[in-house]
Amino acid sequence: MTELAPDLQLAALTNLGLMYAQGQGVEQDFGRALDCYRQAAERGVPQAQSNLAVMYAHGQGVAPDFAQAHKWYQAAAEQGLPYAQTNLAVMYANGQGTARDYQQALKWYQAAAEQGDTSAQRGLGVMYANGQGVAQDFGLALQCYQSGAAAGDAAAQYGMGVMYANGHGVAQDLQQACHWYQLAAAQNHLHALFNLGFLFSNGQGMAPDRAKALDCYERAAALGDAAAQYNLGVLYSSGQGADLSPEKALHWYQKAAEQGDAAAQFNLGLMYATGQGVAQDDAAALAWYQLAADQGDAQAQYNLGVMIANGQGTLASRTVAMQWLQLAADQGDVLAWYNLGALYQEGADQEPDYQRALQCYRKAAQGGQADAQAALGWLYANGMGVLQDFVRAHMWFNVGAVSGHAQAASGREFVAQQMAPVQIAQAQDMARKCIQEQFAGFD
Repeated sequence: MTELAPDLQLAALTNLGLMYAQGQGVEQDFGRALDCYRQAAERGVPQAQSNLAVMYAHGQGVAPDFAQAHKWYQAAAEQGLPYAQTNLAVMYANGQGTARDYQQALKWYQAAAEQGDTSAQRGLGVMYANGQGVAQDFGLALQCYQSGAAAGDAAAQYGMGVMYANGHGVAQDLQQACHWYQLAAAQNHLHALFNLGFLFSNGQGMAPDRAKALDCYERAAALGDAAAQYNLGVLYSSGQGADLSPEKALHWYQKAAEQGDAAAQFNLGLMYATGQGVAQDDAAALAWYQLAADQGDAQAQYNLGVMIANGQGTLASRTVAMQWLQLAADQGDVLAWYNLGALYQEGADQEPDYQRALQCYRKAAQGGQADAQAALGWLYANGMGVLQDFVRAHMWFNVGAVSGHAQAASGREFVAQQMAPVQIAQAQDMARKCIQEQFAGFD
C-alpha cells in the first residue's frame, strides 16, 4: 500500500478537522475537529493553526481561551496566512489574549492588506481614521476603505458611508453616504442599516421616507441591534414615523432593555408605571428604573427616588429615596433638587433641615423650576433656614409667578402687603434682572 507523503497526511488531517467542524459527510464534532487541527498545527500547518485559533476564540470543543487563540494566530500569521494575520491584528487592537498594542495591530493589518485581504484593508482604514498606532489621516483611511469596499466588504462600505457623512477625507456628501450605507445594508451590516434608517427618517441626503426608515430599523432590530430596537420603540410609542402602537413599542423597548440599553430600560419603566401597552405595574416599573439608574440615567434615578419616597412598588424609605434623588440632582436634574428640598423641609422621621432645603431649592430655582422658586420664596418670607428677607422672597415669588405659578403669585401678594413701596420696587428690579440673566448668580 502506498502511503501519503507527510505533507499530504497533514493536509488530510486538516481537511478532516474541517469536515468535523462543519459536519460535512460526518456528524459535527468540535472535539474531534479540535484534535485533528491540533495535531496538524503542532506540525506547522498554517491553516490548521488558524483554524485551531478560531476554535479557541469561539469556544468550540474547548473553553474559550483568547491567549491560546492569539498563540495560534501568531504562528499562522508568521507563516504568511493573511486570514490569521488579520485576526491577529484584531486581537492586538482589542487587547484580546495579549496586551493592546496598536503598533503590532498596524503591522499585521499591513501584512495581510498587502496580500489583498479586504478585512485587513478595512482594519487599516479604522486605524488611520481613529489615529490608532499611527497619525490620524482621513485621506489614507478613505483609500483603505475604498479598497475593501470595492471588493464588497460590508464593513468597509459602511466606513465609506461614515466618511462621506462626516466629511472626513472627502467633501461631506450625504447622498454618497446613503449610497455606501445601502451597499453595506444589502449585506445586513447592522450599523449601516441603523444609519440608513436615520437618514431616511430625517430626510438627510434624500427625501424623508417613513416606510424605508422603518424597514431599516426593523431589519437591524431583528438582527439584534439595541439602538435600532430602541428607535423602533420611540417610533411606535410616539406614532411619528410609524403607526401608534404602545404594544409594539413595549416589545422593542423590552428587546433593547434586555441588552442593557439604559434609555430603553427607562422608557420601559415609564410604560409599566403609566400602564401604556401593558397592565400598570409599579413593581415592574421600579425594577426597570433600577436597572437604568444603576447605569447612571438621571431620569431613572429621579423616578426611582420619587417611587421609593412614595412607597410605590416597594416599602417607602426616605433615606434611600434621597440617595437616588441626590444622584439625579448631581447630574443637574432640577426636579430632583426640588424634591430633595421638599424632603429636607418635611423632615418626616427626623427634624426638618431648612438650611439644606434652602440649598436644594436654590439649585432647582436657578434651573428655572417654578415650584422651587415659590418654595424658596416662602423660606425667605418666613425666615426658615435663612434670615427673613421679604425683598428676596418677593423676587422669587415674582419670578415663579411669571411662569404662571399660582402659589408664587399668591406669595408675592402676601409679602407685598408687608413691604414698603421702595422695597417692592427693589424686588421687582431684582426679578427682572434674575430673568434676564437666566437666574445665574441669584440666590
